[in-house]
Order: sequence, then structure tokens, then C-alpha cells
Amino acid sequence: MKLVGKRIYLRTLTVKDLEDMARWNRDRELQEYVDCNLPLEVHQLKRWYHQNVPDRHYQIFAIVTHAGRLIGDLELDHICWNKREAELRIRIGEKDCWDQGLGTEAIQLIFEYLLVTKKFNRIYLRVYSFNRRAIRCYLKNGFRRIGILRRRVEGWKDIILMEIDRTLFQKGIQSKNVG
Repeated sequence: MKLVGKRIYLRTLTVKDLEDMARWNRDRELQEYVDCNLPLEVHQLKRWYHQNVPDRHYQIFAIVTHAGRLIGDLELDHICWNKREAELRIRIGEKDCWDQGLGTEAIQLIFEYLLVTKKFNRIYLRVYSFNRRAIRCYLKNGFRRIGILRRRVEGWKDIILMEIDRTLFQKGIQSKNVG
């Protein structure tokens, strides 16, 4: 499957992509923002890949520029086909591609696929409260805050819970078309 946007496209992640993924997984700054606990080495990632991809309740996409450069990944986890909902995680792994709207475009592509084509009811996510770049991106795409997870434990990072449902998404599209 391939979802095509103006500057990027999403395609199914392949084994060839795992080398870049392993590099991102070892980057401390990236890991500070994304708590995905994926293996750090390519051989470990290959084992993980063959055990988890594809799966009925989990899908992972490569985010690729039209020039063919892999710049990130987008994950759908806890896919519930009966309730038509899934959890989203996105990472732009190439730092020179940050703050260019590429994550926003990737989210819009997955919205079109899930909320319009597959008629999903809801997409939700978790984001660290200090990850301002991601929060801005999610709010720009129509996600709303629905809660926060806090613990008074050393090392705990507050987590904001966010969601968008199909109705909210469709209202956003209609208001953009009107305005």
C-alpha cells in the first residue's frame, strides 16, 4: 500500500528500512521524545520485524520523500477493527526534516486512509507533555486533549492523551472548505 501526499508518501515499512530505524532508535534525543522501546541493533530489529509485521492489530509505515529518502516512521498500534480505532505514533527520524510540516502531512495521509477510506471512528495517541513540536502538530491536525497521566515518581514524564474522531475530523474538513 502507498499513500501519496504533496511532498511525502507512506508505504509499508520493509526490512531494507531497518538500518535507518536502528540509527534512530540509538539517537538519545529522538528517544527522549518517542518512547517506543524498539531494538537498537539491526539484527534485533529484523527479529522484531518478522515477529510483528504485518499483524492484524499493528501496522507500521515508512515516511518517504518523493526523492526516495526515508525520513521517519508512522505506527498504528492496538488496532481494533470492531470499534474502528487505533493508537498513532509518528517519528521524523531525520532531524534536518524537523519543523517542515512533513509530520503534519503524514498524519493527514493516515487520516484520509483510516477516517475516510476505512471509516475508523477514532485515532488516539500519547505524547510527552514537554514535546511541544509534536503537540503543535497534533493540535494543527485536529487532535484534542482528553487527559493527562501524571505520577509523582522520580523519572516519570507526564503524558498527554489526545484523540480525534471521525465527526471532529469531518467538521474540520468542512470548515476548511468553507473558509
